[in-house]
Amino acid sequence: MSLQHAILGFLSLRSMTGYDLKKSFDRSASHFWPGNQSQIYRTLSKLTELDFVDVDVHERGDLLPTKTYSITPSGRQHLHTWLSTPLGERPVREPFLLQLFFGGLLSDDEVLALIQSEIALTEDALKQYEALKEPPTPPESKEDKRKVFFSLLTLEFGLHANETYLRWLTSIKERIEAQDYTAQWTKEPS
Repeated sequence: MSLQHAILGFLSLRSMTGYDLKKSFDRSASHFWPGNQSQIYRTLSKLTELDFVDVDVHERGDLLPTKTYSITPSGRQHLHTWLSTPLGERPVREPFLLQLFFGGLLSDDEVLALIQSEIALTEDALKQYEALKEPPTPPESKEDKRKVFFSLLTLEFGLHANETYLRWLTSIKERIEAQDYTAQWTKEPS
């Protein structure tokens, strides 16, 4: 996935300024695909060059002009092609897991401090997801209801993934505290 596709997806919903796009990211997609303001504007320029996005410049007297971006038919086609194409392999890069992989080089107290920090971050993420569960204004049409359903699936994923991750972190913390250095899948069934 790329920022280009996320921006095209938002613009397929409605025309927006760069600022509006940033707000849309912050309110919805930031829990799985963050975008900072400078990246968004750079990507909008590239999308404009590719003719995937049109820009309307609105002069405002002495103020800087406002630019409103809209998806073009070729942008819609590009987005549709990407949305309907399986992604294939996705590289996994998890810095905490790399730290844990080499955790045997640290003391238990040092590893436990890392795990506790990760637990706190995960608990904070869960609080943020819980706050997002407050339903928006219910959609009226079946088409709008369907669109909202698919966007809320990402929230559902975030909740489930973080709940599972928190259980795992708690489990490994308890095992290290007990100095139980047996991998979970190698334990005899009870």
